[in-house]
Amino acid sequence: MTGKSGRKGIKLLVIEDEAPLRELLREELCRSGYKVETAADGIEGLAKYRVELFNVVLLDIRMPGMDGVEVLERMRYESALPEVIVFTGHGTIETAVECIRQGAYDYLTKPVKLDELELVIDKAAEKNRLRLENINLKLEVSKFENHQIVGKSPAILKVLDIVTRWGRVDEHVLITGESGAGKELVARAVHDASSRVNKPFVTVNCGRLNVHTAESELFGHMQGAFTGAVKGRAGLFELADTGTLFMDEVSEMPLDVQVKLLRVLETSTFRRLGGNRDISVDVRFVFASNKNLMECVNRGEFREDLYHRINLLLVTIPPLRERKEDVIPLTWFFLKSSHASHLGAWELSEEAAASLCAYDWPGNVRELRNTIRRACILAPESVITADLFPFSSPRPPLSPLPMAVQPTATPPTAATATSAEPLWVVEKAHIQLVLELVEGNKSKAARILEIDRKTLYTKLERYGLS
Repeated sequence: MTGKSGRKGIKLLVIEDEAPLRELLREELCRSGYKVETAADGIEGLAKYRVELFNVVLLDIRMPGMDGVEVLERMRYESALPEVIVFTGHGTIETAVECIRQGAYDYLTKPVKLDELELVIDKAAEKNRLRLENINLKLEVSKFENHQIVGKSPAILKVLDIVTRWGRVDEHVLITGESGAGKELVARAVHDASSRVNKPFVTVNCGRLNVHTAESELFGHMQGAFTGAVKGRAGLFELADTGTLFMDEVSEMPLDVQVKLLRVLETSTFRRLGGNRDISVDVRFVFASNKNLMECVNRGEFREDLYHRINLLLVTIPPLRERKEDVIPLTWFFLKSSHASHLGAWELSEEAAASLCAYDWPGNVRELRNTIRRACILAPESVITADLFPFSSPRPPLSPLPMAVQPTATPPTAATATSAEPLWVVEKAHIQLVLELVEGNKSKAARILEIDRKTLYTKLERYGLS
C-alpha cells in the first residue's frame, strides 16, 4: 500500500453534499497524505474540476440539483485524465453499470471503510500516473532514441560530475551550449539523478511558442477563454507537477510570458488562461539556451530579473570540436543503435575514423548522429567508409613512393584523357595507371589515390579492372 510520502503529490477532489461526511473525508484523507479539495454539489465540483488538474475524483451519486451521473458525464466530456470513483448509499446495479459506461474507475457503496477507500484511491492514482506519463512521452521534443550520455573526454566527464551533484539538490538548473550539443540529454540526466526520477519529465521548446500560444501551452486555459477553446485544458506546468519541466531555447520566450514565468518560479502558483483561481504546483525547472543570455539581457530580449533567477546552477556543455576524444565512442554508440542491422555487425575503416576526427562538427552531436545514420543507409556492406560521409575526407601526407613506382612526368594514358571525356573515363584510366605502377598492390594504390581499400574494390568492380 502506498505510504504518506508516496501520496504527497496525489490531488483529490471530493464532491459530497453531506457536510459532516465531506469534512470527515477531507480531514482523514489529508491525514493520510493526500492533497484534498472539496465541493458541496455537482456545480461547484465541475467548476473546480475545470480549473485544476486532479488525479482522482470522489463523486457522490445522490445530490440535489445535478446528480452524480450527470456530473460524471460532463466531467468525461471535459477531460478524460482524472480517474473518477463514484459512491452512494442507495446503489443499484443499473446505476453502477451506467457509471462504469460513462468512464468511472470504480463504484463503491456507503458506508466505506477508510483503508478500503485509500486502497482504491491509490490504484486509481497509479492508473492516472501512467496515463499522464504516456501523454508526456508524446509531448517530448527532440527526443533521442536512447538517453545515454556517451564520451570519455575530460570535458564531458566534468559535465557528468556536475550533473550528478546538481541532481541531488532541488534547485532549478540552466544548461548552456551550442545547438545539437546534447542539452536535452543532460537535462534528462539531471532529472534521473534527482529524487523526482519516477515522476514526469516534460519538455517544451520555447522557440516553437509564439505570443498567442505560449500562455495556453504553459498555463492551460479555461473553456471559452478564447475563440476555439471549446474545452478546458491543462498546461505543461500541471502535467509536470511533482516532476521536472525542461524548457529548451528559453531565450526565445516572449517577454510578457517571461513575467508570468518569473511569478511561477517565485510563488509556485499560476492561473490558467481565462481562470480566476491560483493553482499550486511542485515543479523543478531545467532551462537550456544556445544563446548567451546576458547578451540577450543587454539587447532587451530577456528579462534581467528572470536571468538572475534561473542562473543559479549552471551546466555548460562544450561543443564536439573541443572534445574530439568523444567522436569515435559516439560513432560506435550510433552504429550499435542503427536500425540497419540486417548487414551484420558494423565495422569502421581507419580512413573513416580519421575523417570523423578531422571534421569540426558545426552541428555537434546531432550532426554526427545524422551522419552515421546516413552512412548506415548508404553502405552496401557492413563497413563504414569515408566516401559515405557528406564532407571531404582528410588528406594526410603520404610517404614518397620508391623511384621504381614514381609516375612519369606526363603519363600517356592520363594525357589522352585531358580532352572532353566523361569523368569516369578519366578516373578509370588513372586507377589503371596507378595499379600498373605499383604492380597490382591494392593497398599501395589506395594510399596513392587517397581512398580506402573498400572504395577501391568497389571502383575496380565498377570499371571491370582486375
